Amino acid sequence: MIQLSGVSYTYPEAGCPALREIDLTVRDGEWLLLAGPSGCGKSTLLYLLNGLAPQVLGGTLSGEVRVDGFVPGQIPIREVSRHVGTVFQNPETQLFMLRVGEDVAFGCENLAFAPSETHRRVERALAQFSLTVIQYQEVFKLSGGQKQRLAIAGATAMGCRTLLLDEPTSDLDDDSRAELLAALSELHRAGHTIIMTEHRLEPLIGIVDRMITMEVGRIVSNGPFPVTYSRVRNSPNRPTPSTEILVDARELDFAYSGGKSVLKEVSFSIGAGEIVALKGRNGSGKTTLLKLLCGLLRPTQGCLTIAGRKQPRAADLVGEVGFLFQNPDEQLFTDSVVEEIVFGPDNLGRRVELDYFLNRTGLTQYRNAHPRSLSRGERQRLAAAAVLAMGPKVILLDEPTTGLDQPAWAALMELVVEQARHYGACVVFSTHHAEVVETFASRVLTISQGRLVDDCLP
Repeated sequence: MIQLSGVSYTYPEAGCPALREIDLTVRDGEWLLLAGPSGCGKSTLLYLLNGLAPQVLGGTLSGEVRVDGFVPGQIPIREVSRHVGTVFQNPETQLFMLRVGEDVAFGCENLAFAPSETHRRVERALAQFSLTVIQYQEVFKLSGGQKQRLAIAGATAMGCRTLLLDEPTSDLDDDSRAELLAALSELHRAGHTIIMTEHRLEPLIGIVDRMITMEVGRIVSNGPFPVTYSRVRNSPNRPTPSTEILVDARELDFAYSGGKSVLKEVSFSIGAGEIVALKGRNGSGKTTLLKLLCGLLRPTQGCLTIAGRKQPRAADLVGEVGFLFQNPDEQLFTDSVVEEIVFGPDNLGRRVELDYFLNRTGLTQYRNAHPRSLSRGERQRLAAAAVLAMGPKVILLDEPTTGLDQPAWAALMELVVEQARHYGACVVFSTHHAEVVETFASRVLTISQGRLVDDCLP
């Protein structure tokens, strides 16, 4: 059983508590969902349960936290990990080995299981999370969704009876999400306690036992999981497509060094004003295609023209193409929110309406905060603001709604569409989120096994 009594927690040097007077009991074998807007304290609550806060993160804790009778913050993390398995919002922070199978085995080996027991646990976890066929693949070649499943497999292989999952389905396509939820349901039926954060509620209907809703560090509701949810209305602000072609791809092939083809004979064109959704299963080549469009990668074969530049390198597209990475931490590097937003425009000699972007992304109160002090969703919005502030003609977004609750992702996409209209830009965004596609896309490209298999209206 998990019990929190009168718990408040404040991060080091923070101006206010991240959690306030939390009282919560979680029964053994219960599946609990933590919901609420980005930055409300959901991830912080998980850090208290696995001992990271305050033992590693520092800060001030009051009240009492107990998991199966022990206090997580008072025993070594390695001991906590025997009871509590954690999968972080960014799975890359907990992948350590070169190959998939080796990484699943990593935790078991550190807990000193016998080799035969480790092998048995690894084989089972690989099968549970549909990773057996890629168990010898290099971890750095995996898609974001594959890395997410790998991190969960590693946690379950250690035999933890309590699993803490921070946005576990956020980077998964529909089929992979269904596979993961089926695997978690099996663990739940076997008696595991599961506590997870998630913004997309519809796939969890009929699965989760209870939902806790948080706001500003407090629990504001505690009850059964809802069976309905509200949808965002279709955006009325889509830009009108023009005849100006900003992206033209002809017979594109791409293969990473020494590997097989990732993209094969991909052809399409995108005009100014188009909002194009890029769909496909994890590992289908969506992120690779976006990296080609911004010049980070160059096609092995074929012809690519971006904003009038043929076969461009990344340096040729500075200021013309903006790219939001799937993991915002890969592109945040200054010491404050304000510096992050103005960095690009300042270096391009362009004017930026700073207060406008702070207000539209809900970051006004954090203008002088260090980006690393923000929540995952807040960092996502900041990285998007930094990209849009440069006024690019081609806006590329890799899973832009990851880690955002419904109001936040709707506001972010409305901002993207508004900026595209203002600058006469086109937008290409990869996503597994059907509601985002229905609401904002004017066109959908579907990639399957590296090939463009469909080009249609949403």
